[in-house]
This record gives sequence, structure tokens and C-alpha cells, in this order.
Amino acid sequence: MSNWFEKLKVFIQDKKGRRGIENLVIILILGVIIIIVAGSFFEDDDKAKKKNDEAVEAIALVQNKAEDEIRELEKRLEQILSEIKGAGNVKVMVTGNSDGEVVHAYNHTEESVLREEQDGTRALGRAEEIRVQKELVFMDSGSGRVPVVIQKNKPEIRGVLVVADGADSISVRGDILNAVEALLGIPRHRIQVLKRK
Repeated sequence: MSNWFEKLKVFIQDKKGRRGIENLVIILILGVIIIIVAGSFFEDDDKAKKKNDEAVEAIALVQNKAEDEIRELEKRLEQILSEIKGAGNVKVMVTGNSDGEVVHAYNHTEESVLREEQDGTRALGRAEEIRVQKELVFMDSGSGRVPVVIQKNKPEIRGVLVVADGADSISVRGDILNAVEALLGIPRHRIQVLKRK
């Protein structure tokens, strides 16, 4: 490394006067340009990593919200089913196929380049290159940057378990089955009503 500095020093001393200063300025400008270009590569990597981290946080937030929605649904079902005559104390468990689906907004850019290769007078071939880039759209809110949501679908309910004090009565069990079927729009074979111990 010191050998390189010695060569630079000799180069500058050999070119005395105005020519040496011009060369020094050119070398400095090239050095600054190299530093700026190298820095922009690292910035792009940092930006990509930050965007990826934000997307992961958004997915975790959506999953937590879906779980909260299921818990809220269970509480509401417990409240309404316990009002059925003879049902008594009721506990409900709801299971879902997924955590729901959230459709986010993306900036979508597509670039197409068509290249034709020729050898003199005849065409050898065509090549089409298509570049597609999708970037998650964020908006600023009070809690920081959050992804823009276009559509939010509730989790698909896979099954419901109801445990009730009055489930030993066939009529109460039928009323609970009918109520859950009507409220959630799921078929009877996905609903179980059991007697509480």
C-alpha cells in the first residue's frame, strides 16, 4: 500500500507546475466519484433489507390481528349462545384454515427489451428480456410506516367446538347447532356441541 503512495508522490513531483495540479485534481475527482458510487451500492442493499424487514413485520402484524379476530368471535359466540334457554354456561373454540388473507398494494413496473441478432444479411435469432419489479407500498401513520392494504379477507373457519352445561338436552343441542350454523355459515358437520363436565 505504501508503495502505491510513493508512486503517486513521485508522479506529482515529476509533473511540476500547472500540469501536476491538474493531474492531482483529476485524481481527487475520480476518487470522490469512486467513493460515491461504492456508497450507493451499499445504500441499495440497506434499503432492500429495510423494505424486507418492514414486509416481515407487516405479515406478523396481520397474523396477530387474525388471531385476535378469532378470539373476539369466540367471545361473541359464548355471549350469544349462553342466552339460549337451557344452554347455561358456554365455552367456544373456533379453528381456522389460515390466518386470513390480506392483499397489499404494490408498485409494479415491467420493462421489456427485444433484441434481434443478425449475421450480415440474415437474422440469427430473437431474444426478449422482461424485467418485472414489485415493490410494497407503504404509508406513514402514527405508529410508523405501514403497508397499504387493498383488501382484507377473514380467516376461513374450519370448525367450531361448543361446550355447554345444557348440551345433554337434545333440543338445546339442536338450538346451539342451528345458531352456530346460521351465525357463521358453516355446515353442521363442522360444528360439535358437547356437554360440559
